[in-house]
Amino acid sequence: MIIPAKTLPVFAGLQLRARGEPRAVRRSLILSIRELATGNLGPLVERNLDEDRIVQDDSREVAADLLLRECARVVQALGHEARGQAELDIDIRGRLERVIRLSEAAIVDISHGIGGAAHFQFAGPHHLASLLSRLIDGVQEAMLVRIPAPSGANSEAWSGWLHSQAQSRPFLWINHLKAVRTGYLNRGRSMVMTSPTGSGKTTLSILKIAATLCAGESVVYLAPTHALVDQVEADMSAQIGGLEDVSVVEDVSLDELGDRLPPFSVMTPERCLALMGFAPELFGKVGLLVFDEFHLISADDPATSTKVSARAIDAMLALLTFTRHRKDADLLLLSAMVAKGSDIARWLRGVTAREVDAFDDPWKPTRQLRSCVIYDREDVIQGAEEAAEAPTKAAQNRVPSRPHGLFSLISGWHPKRPEKLVVQALSDQRPPLVRNAKKKLTSNRNEVAGQLAADYARFGKRVIVFCNDTRACGSVAGQVNSLLGPATVALDESQEAMRDAVLQDVGSQDAMFDPGDSRAAVHHGDLLPMERRLVESVFRVRREAGGDETGLDVIAATSTIAQGLNLPCDVVILAGTDRSAADDPSGNPRTDLRPHEILNALGRAGRAAYAATGLAIVVPANPIILDLEDLDLPQLQILETVFSEQDACEEIHDPIEQLLDRIEVSAGLDAKAQSIVRRLSAVTAAGESGFDDIVGRSLGFFRRKEANAQAADRWLERRRAALKAAEAELEDPPVLDWQREIAVRNGVPPTFVERLGEALDEAPVDKDATDDWINWLLGVVAEHPLDLGIFVRETALESVFGRAYTNSTKPKATAKRILGALQHLTSMWCGGCTLVEIEDWLLAYVRKHEGQVKQRANRSATAQRARRFAIRIAPDLGFLCGVLGQIVSYKSAAGEGPSLPVIEMLPQMVRAGDHDRHHSALRQMKTVSSRVETFRASLALADHFSAGPTAEMEAVRDEVTTAVMVQSFDELDEDD
Repeated sequence: MIIPAKTLPVFAGLQLRARGEPRAVRRSLILSIRELATGNLGPLVERNLDEDRIVQDDSREVAADLLLRECARVVQALGHEARGQAELDIDIRGRLERVIRLSEAAIVDISHGIGGAAHFQFAGPHHLASLLSRLIDGVQEAMLVRIPAPSGANSEAWSGWLHSQAQSRPFLWINHLKAVRTGYLNRGRSMVMTSPTGSGKTTLSILKIAATLCAGESVVYLAPTHALVDQVEADMSAQIGGLEDVSVVEDVSLDELGDRLPPFSVMTPERCLALMGFAPELFGKVGLLVFDEFHLISADDPATSTKVSARAIDAMLALLTFTRHRKDADLLLLSAMVAKGSDIARWLRGVTAREVDAFDDPWKPTRQLRSCVIYDREDVIQGAEEAAEAPTKAAQNRVPSRPHGLFSLISGWHPKRPEKLVVQALSDQRPPLVRNAKKKLTSNRNEVAGQLAADYARFGKRVIVFCNDTRACGSVAGQVNSLLGPATVALDESQEAMRDAVLQDVGSQDAMFDPGDSRAAVHHGDLLPMERRLVESVFRVRREAGGDETGLDVIAATSTIAQGLNLPCDVVILAGTDRSAADDPSGNPRTDLRPHEILNALGRAGRAAYAATGLAIVVPANPIILDLEDLDLPQLQILETVFSEQDACEEIHDPIEQLLDRIEVSAGLDAKAQSIVRRLSAVTAAGESGFDDIVGRSLGFFRRKEANAQAADRWLERRRAALKAAEAELEDPPVLDWQREIAVRNGVPPTFVERLGEALDEAPVDKDATDDWINWLLGVVAEHPLDLGIFVRETALESVFGRAYTNSTKPKATAKRILGALQHLTSMWCGGCTLVEIEDWLLAYVRKHEGQVKQRANRSATAQRARRFAIRIAPDLGFLCGVLGQIVSYKSAAGEGPSLPVIEMLPQMVRAGDHDRHHSALRQMKTVSSRVETFRASLALADHFSAGPTAEMEAVRDEVTTAVMVQSFDELDEDD
């Protein structure tokens, strides 16, 4: 809900209560002010104020009621105006002035032979009318319907959209107004927005998106993760749906996209880069690129890491490539974490030769209290003495200690001002610190966080606990569920449908991440998309404040939620301040979380329209033990970070610059670096150099040029020479121009594209089943088994096959064996097998091929290997199918081969686990669909299908629609 924070704070309005007020006029006035303050204008404008009866008793009370009714009419008139309804015939300022005049203190002589004077004063109405008169300008300025049509936008479409939105969110916040005054809504204006978490950046993006759509141009919205792509679709559909449908194009085939992207397309940066590579014409009408969480373009700090993030490279290339293809499009970059947004704005101004503003207003409507867990030395010593009496060694290593919270009473970290610091016990319990093998006390982060989460959940607070890996998530959720009773709130119909679909796909309730009757659930990268939606849906359910019902109050999550996912949350607990290799997709060893990662997680506490305040608690990786009486605080970076005045602390490091520096000094380059070498070395048909196009417009070169133009040019030439040397070392054999273009576009070796093209003569062109094509495709790769690493990430293979992949001294033989396993897994995945069935096969495979080990691979209760095949490897197989599709498309256009519509659908079919195109069409017909259930349903309808692999997808959909209708009529006949 959007409200005028400057004038009518929603959270103060929520405290107004009419209950207990005996006089009807005053009850209506209280309710009216509350509704205006909270933006709930429907009841306000529909209220009939004349129906309120004024009791004819004390004349002073009657007069006060009449004055207060006039104030209520003013409040109602403001509500009408804010909803964009026809203004009432009411002079609101005149009415208030009349109330003020009539309620002022006055002295009236008493006649009728009585000496003296009567003193009249109506302080309440006078004060209220005075306040309302001061509020009018601010309330009207904050009205959504008063935003003038931006330049370039159709004024009628803009006005119509504003009026539709004003029914549910009539007011803007003070920082929104400040942003609107910059003119960023106008066509031709771009903005880098680095306001803090919870400051309403989404609202500002919605306004810019609507302005673009009203100008007849389309919008591309880049979300940082697949999980957030789904959330953006759900959130934006409610806001923008009246203008255009919101379309997720992450898994949509080129055939379905047609000649242009949908008017509002949501995708990840990686998908955007891929689409611009092989179908740039799709972006021909895009007038706005929104890049959410744009700090993704940053590499790690080179002072602390030598690795160059592949995701950062793709994100940066997506941004640079878009600005080249759509020079006239506007940009809107959003992140709460980036420091010096003005630097990014200046860079983009130079890249686009267009106006780019920076907006970093620090205001937000909620307030957040932050705390760091510390321990009293005396209490820890006492706990150690108690533990020493325990009967077992394990128990002796568990030192019961009460966690305390260190709070700062003022913004920022001021250790030299102890009077501004407060220490408060966080729990009545004493979750233990634990001694490790070296007898050093460790924080026991998960158990401490679980205890604190359970404590807050008992009071009805919503808690998110951020853990460092998936195992820790399960541990925390399990502990909370053991400490609290089961949930009493039942799932609604849509949630039950999602749960049933997940159960069918997983194959066992024990292997599900089921939030059904739990007080705590997990949220991490091993959840199926439907499981993730279910957990989020159950967590969002509103309950009566102070009621007896209990529900899902705690989510134990990895960093997936921290990347911008908005959930209702009172308390955030960060369980540890480092990350394990298991949760790091780049495979880094355990490292400290970067400051912006910590602050991004803490920023989830307290969300506008849910809670006015939030509490964020950090359990440090190493316990902080000190004398609470003295409070002599050590100099620790974590304390400076937790109590930082601003979220924006992340400096953007250009991954292109870092990669070029690495190319200059490194002898061996990984696959990603090799792909960038090919991309930068490429020359387009128009003679444009990839190096000049990308590096010449890079952030790193821009900064160097600002500092010293001549030195920057010298750096550029040295990197150009290093790139030529690196290209020569690749020793790529000559291939056809179109093959090299596809290779550069997809970041694969040209010879790989050449081999796939040559193998097409043996392709199963008469087959329509996904596994037939994947089996053939992986068979082609198996002729050069080490090509497996070109399209499947090594970390994904390790997560699925474990020691069956890593315990090998013969890489080529292992890769060939893994390719055979992938063929079988794809057949199971696209053949309607449950995850439990796939897990059973995988466990047997791993045990057979893991070699001589002390302990055989363990069975996963949650089918983890199968989940990671579906979530991590199936998309990589989809990438391989995408490369094949581009090869087939080129050959077909050149008259060197037939058009094969089935190949267009292969990427999304293998990702989703569709048996064939009929299965895919049937699955897409349902809002909530099970892969396994729709597979069985498609087999039952198979007699109605005749469209083969050469048929267009539209014909396949028509067959499925007809078959479903026939089946429905048959079922009706059977019922009769």
